Amino acid sequence: MQTATIFRHRKKLYPLALITLIGLFLVNLIGFVDTKTGSTFGCGEEWPLCNGEWIPSEWDKHVAIEYTHRVSVLVDMILLIVLTVLSWTRYRDRKAMRIIIGICFSGFIGESVLGALTVLFDNPPWVLAFHMGMALTSVVGLFLWTGWLYRNEVDPSRHQKEADPAGMKKLGQWAWFAVIYFFFVVYFGAYVSFTGSGSFFQGWPVPTEPYEIARHALVIDWVHRLSGFVLLLMILRLSVLAYRMRQERKDLWGICRAMLILIVLQFLSGGLLIYTGLSLAAFLLHVTFPSLIICLLSWLAFKTVPQRRNRL
Repeated sequence: MQTATIFRHRKKLYPLALITLIGLFLVNLIGFVDTKTGSTFGCGEEWPLCNGEWIPSEWDKHVAIEYTHRVSVLVDMILLIVLTVLSWTRYRDRKAMRIIIGICFSGFIGESVLGALTVLFDNPPWVLAFHMGMALTSVVGLFLWTGWLYRNEVDPSRHQKEADPAGMKKLGQWAWFAVIYFFFVVYFGAYVSFTGSGSFFQGWPVPTEPYEIARHALVIDWVHRLSGFVLLLMILRLSVLAYRMRQERKDLWGICRAMLILIVLQFLSGGLLIYTGLSLAAFLLHVTFPSLIICLLSWLAFKTVPQRRNRL
């Protein structure tokens, strides 16, 4: 009770974290548009200048997209630095917060390094794929950060009922394994996109492109879709485990239900992507749903950690 009272009388950092998180989602969304439209070199091979100027004097679609991406990154980075200083000052004694900040910044650092490599080495597909993975890592870290602040600042007095320890352990094992597997699926999916293999994909939900035309792209298509199907099975398994504890931990069951909806939408967006000829709108949907899924999946995994070690 005393801890809850202290949190209520402090100025909350949760609103700043939420704004920063929304900003990061927008940064990544613009980044996806940047890559998909071939605007990566809209400002030339210069940074921080754009075609030799702080504010471009000549504009076209590619310049506008790349410049907007750079400005949005700068603004969100400033917000993140402020959030980091305030969070570290207030919560540096909390192990969970230190771990979450580490996850977030490892993603940002990796994303920055790989972003530089894409410019220096003319967008190699494997670098772009890892760049997307690092972008998702930073989003996950900031999502956990925001969730932790909400739990400890906005709703600190809420008490979670104790669930069956054996059931929680099994759920946690599956959740952490699913997190690791998810990043494999994302890396492979990003590689599919950046190698241009997706242009050969036909049919949905089963590939129908002839091998004589698609060649190795047909194998890539099957691996991509089957890996996504395995992820669906994992989320179904997590949902079954969470359903058994729904009376004690409604929050875990709610997360799993949301993931089920999102994974179905992800499969549908894949079909939309094929039938619209890889349209930009379908592409953005196909990269947005995984961002939401991995955030919820990571949140689920953290929530299975015993509270004495991690107050999530």
